[in-house]
Formats: sequence, C-alpha cells, structure tokens
Amino acid sequence: MGPESDRRRQAVTRVGVAASARGRSRRRLAAVLAGFLLAAAAGGGWLWIGWHFPLPGPDSSTGPRLRLTAGAAELAVLPGPAGRSQSWVPLDRIPRHLVDAVLVAEDRDFFRHAGIAWRAVLRAAVTNLRRGGVHQGGSTITQQLARLLFLDGQRTWGRKAREALIALLLELRYSKPRILEAYLNGVYLGQDGPISVIGVGAAARHYFDRGLSQLSLEDAALLAAAIRAPNRIFAGAPRDARASRNTLLAAMAEAGVAGEAAVRQAQAQPVRWQPARRISAPYFVDLAREEIRQRLTLPSAGEISIATTLDPLLQRSAEQAIQRTLERLERRPALSGGSLQAALVGVEPATGSTRALVGGRGYAGSPYNRAVRASRQPGSLFKPFVYLAAFDAGGSAERRALTPASLVSDAPLALDAGDARWAPRNLDHRFHGSVTVRRALEDSLNLPAVRVAQEVGLPRVIEAARAMGITSRLAPVPSLALGTSEVTLLEITAAFAGLANLGVYVPPTALEAAPPPFDVQAPGSRPAPHPAVSPEAAFLVTNLLRGVMREGTGRSSARYGLSEVAAGKTGSSDGLRDAWFVGYTPDLAIGVWVGKDDGTPIGMTGAEAALPIWAEVMQGAVRRAPPRPFTPPPGVVFVDVNRDTGQPVAFGCGEGPALAEAFRAGTEPVADCGVQVLARPLAGVLDWIRNLFR
Repeated sequence: MGPESDRRRQAVTRVGVAASARGRSRRRLAAVLAGFLLAAAAGGGWLWIGWHFPLPGPDSSTGPRLRLTAGAAELAVLPGPAGRSQSWVPLDRIPRHLVDAVLVAEDRDFFRHAGIAWRAVLRAAVTNLRRGGVHQGGSTITQQLARLLFLDGQRTWGRKAREALIALLLELRYSKPRILEAYLNGVYLGQDGPISVIGVGAAARHYFDRGLSQLSLEDAALLAAAIRAPNRIFAGAPRDARASRNTLLAAMAEAGVAGEAAVRQAQAQPVRWQPARRISAPYFVDLAREEIRQRLTLPSAGEISIATTLDPLLQRSAEQAIQRTLERLERRPALSGGSLQAALVGVEPATGSTRALVGGRGYAGSPYNRAVRASRQPGSLFKPFVYLAAFDAGGSAERRALTPASLVSDAPLALDAGDARWAPRNLDHRFHGSVTVRRALEDSLNLPAVRVAQEVGLPRVIEAARAMGITSRLAPVPSLALGTSEVTLLEITAAFAGLANLGVYVPPTALEAAPPPFDVQAPGSRPAPHPAVSPEAAFLVTNLLRGVMREGTGRSSARYGLSEVAAGKTGSSDGLRDAWFVGYTPDLAIGVWVGKDDGTPIGMTGAEAALPIWAEVMQGAVRRAPPRPFTPPPGVVFVDVNRDTGQPVAFGCGEGPALAEAFRAGTEPVADCGVQVLARPLAGVLDWIRNLFR
C-alpha cells in the first residue's frame, strides 16, 4: 500500500466522520423537534381543557342581597335577581374545620388521588351490578364538580363514564386547591322557595345568618353533612339533622382532624339554623324581581334596599278574599273535577303602581304566576274597548258619531270567518231588537258589540286596545269584539286603569318612583305615561260602566255598597271556562280572574265567581280611603234621555224612564218636539192662573 492508498483511506474516514456528525445533528434536531411538538401538544391540550371545561371564579357571585320593602314593612330578602344565592369565598378564607368536615364527608383521599378513587369506584360498581342499575356513586369531589358544572343529574353508566373522564382532565389542568375552592363555592346546598342556595358562603349566611368565619365546629359539620341531601336535612326533623351531624363529627375525630373533647362538646349542642324566611306576597316579589332585572344595574356585592309599590293591607285582603271565595265556590254541587284557581291585580290609575298582586291560591303549591303569565280569553270584558274605539273615532261623512244613546241592532247576524260563516248569539239565546249602546254594554249583549266593531273597523279596535296597553296578539277576526283573543290579567287591568285615568295609560310597575339607592343605576327606565285616547271617549265608557254596576251584570255590587262609587265590567269566556271582573274608582283598579289551570269549564259567569272576590277587596279599600268622584272632562255634556230609546227628555217633551246621559260636546241629541217644549209648560201655567179666578 502506497501513499495514494493512505490518502484514500483518510478521505473515506473524513467522509464517514462528517456523515456521522450530520446524523447526530439530525437526530438531535429531530429530538428537539419532537420535544417541541410534544410540548405544544401538551400545552394545546392544557389550553383546550381550560377552554372546554373552565372552572368558575369570584365573578360567579350572584350580586348583592336585595331587601324589598313596602312602606315600613319588609317583603323579602333576596339573593339578587338571578334566583340563586351564591357568594364566592377564596379557599384561604374558608375555616379549616369546615374544609376538613367536607373532606371527611365527601372525599377523604382528595389530596392523594388523581380525580378518581379507584377503590370507591370498584366498590360502587359491585353494588350497582348486584342491584341492576346505578345506585351508588363513589364519586370524588372532582367528579362531583364535573357533574355540577358540565353534566346533568341522570344516573346512567354513560354519564358516570363522562364524569370520570372530565374529572381526569380537570386534575390535569387545575391544582387541587383550585378544584376544592370551586367545589366549596359551587356545591348545591338546598332550596328556599324559588331561591337555590349555592356554595358554603351563601349557605352560612342563609341558614345561620352569619359569615363563614363565625361558624362553629357543629355548624360546619351540619353544613358538610347536608351536602348529600340538603333539602332533607334543612327541611326535615331536627333529630335527623342532629344524627347526621354527630355521625360526621365522630368521623372527623376518627380521621384525626378534630379533637375528642371538641367533638364531644359539639355533639352535645342542639342543631340550630334559622327557618327559611317567609316571603310576603311571593307572586308580587317575583314580578318585582323581574322588573329589577330589566330596569336596574346593581353593584356586584353588598345589600340594597328597594322600595316597592305594594300596599300590604290591600295585598292581605286580596289573598284572604281569594281563599275564602274559592273554598265557598268549590262547595257548589255543580262544580266538578279539578280545583279552582284565581288571580288578582290592583293598580293605581294615576301612577301605574301595582298595589296588590296574587298569582294563585297558594305559592307553595304552585308558583306559576297566573296574573302575569297566564293568557286567557277575556270574553265580554273586552267589549268596552270596542265602544271606546268607536267613541274616540267620532263621526265622518259616511258614519254618524256613536254615542251612549245611539241605537244598535240586536238581531241575528252572520259574518264570514275564514272558510265558514259565523253567527254570534247572546248568552241568554235571545234577541232584543234595537237597543241603546248603554243597554248593550250594561246587559253585555254580543251582537251590538260585533256590529259596532264591524262599523268602526277591527284595525281601529286593535289600535285602541294597543294604545291602552294590551300587548298580547289580537286577531283581526269578527269574534275579537267578544274577547276571543287571549290577554293577561295584568295588562287588561292596566288598560281599565287607563279608562279611570281619563284615557292616559300608565304602564304598571312594582317599583316606587323614588330615586334608586346609592350604587344602583336605572338605565332601563319604564315607558312613560302617554295619552292613549281622548279623555271624552274614556269618560263615556266609564260612565257606561257605572251603569253596569247599577243596572247591569255588575249590579250585585250593591250588596257591598259599591254600585255608586265604582265602574266595572264582567267577562265570561266561551263555554264558561274563564270568569273575569275588572272594576275601578278614580283611585284604584282591581281585576280578578277565576278558572281552572286545565281550561275546563267552571260553569260560572264573571258575576258569580270573580265579582265577589273583587267586591270584598274593593270594599275594604274604599272603607280605608273613600275614593274621589268620577269627574267629567270639559268636553263632556249631560242630557236627559229616555234610557230605552235614547231620545231627549225635557219639560213637556218625551216620556218614559229617563237618565242623565254623557255625550261628547256636539254629539248630544236635540229634542225634536218643536215649540211643544215651551208650549206645554206654558199652557199649564195659564190653566193654573185661570183656576185662581174661578
């Protein structure tokens, strides 16, 4: 081998070394790249878990406590408008003995497992297989948190598997203290009426009326023992609650987190928690809370006192009248199947203040607010708005102005209603010929109302009803005049209050008009009052409805001394399914509905079922504060007319029963007896003088 061979060998060696170096470099680069990709994947997964399964934090608190008042009386103390009580407390401010009590009660190995306690899972699985279903959970605190935040409460194998997976992901993403803090602040701890108590901070305030730092060992043990069945513990017998508490206290001593002496002292204490606060006027409180949510911006914490419009005396009278009257009505042999329900609304016409509101015969049995949420056919209760539209429209070249003395035909009528012909009938199945508008409304005749609605036009009727605050859908069909479009009691009572207020509609409110409390903003103020119809048209309807109370379907109000001070209208829907009465003075409008939740007939009219409730409540209100008289506006004049024919009655002109009827100035009838108006009384005077000299 010569020099040339050595050179080749050295060159090959150099190439091999270089290739080896390049290989090592590529492997290092691949390792770095793999590590980077693995870290990116881990980081992305970490971020994905945090995004997909976020844990709540301090911003989960439900805002300040609301103290609702009615004058000097307290109605309720509420945990903000959200319907749940939750106050976030950091883990380092939760007493150690409460944390230990929860860990002993729910998850002793919390700081030792990775989200799932496998021994507990296997034990629960064996039990569930034996019993054929999911009966025992074995869930850790992390699993419970996963269920609370991200799953429903169904007890199925699929839900348990998802719960375990989410628990593992939460343990990957969050620290143990963070998970424990979220659990202690998010665990469900009972129901107080419409209020859900969430978290130990809210529970301490709700059940013991103090902060967490003030909880004793026995109080902490009672809260922790209640986690599995809070409503059974706090609504059950004290001896059962004490047994559960003392069992947990013994377990805490066994686990070494509480001393024997302290446990014995705590076990000797009686169980003490404050009973659920009774909310006065709960249906009204629900309405006020909803209005607060819509209109006010509240601070994030603290306690706010808000004045409401409720009149406690009127409210109590309304609740008692509903109970007494429904019990009496249900004793009637003709009533069969299902219990009656009722609702009542009292509104002050000049301000829109809701002075009383009852949404059912018992909130505990049914919190559904029938005064606000139930839409029902008002029947004849809608007829005043037909005549209101006609009075407000006035006359035209084609149509004479309608007046309370105008004659309207109560004769058979058939109209097109879609693909069929519709022939309305009166409740008494009779026809009465030509009748005055007054008699048509006093006797609640159907055909005259339908004819007037057709003449003035259904769009104009709907427009008048809308202006008076009826926001429910009103179908432009002939039967609209007879109240076949559904409305709520609150909106139609507020519409009648607009009649009492001479045509000025004031939206109803549950909150006083005083400036909001400090730190409370009111960006969503309620709509302002507005003139809906002319004061003359509104007064004409009111004057007719006063006749309803004296001579018509509301004449039974005379037994209560109300026929001379109030105006009102009965209503009965088709088939006697709903009974209504709305009556008012210039100072107060009260509406009442009686019926069944399933819509089956009750077999009673508004005068039979709803008017007695109204009369009892209005009678008490009138006795406490005598109402102002109804005062006509300047554009109204009175003329004596025959109540049967509507013709003027004057000295020597016109005969028959007379009354002083109200008219818009310029529409009043003129006597057509000619000179007889003066000739007859003059002839009588001359005869008297002649007789003096005989």
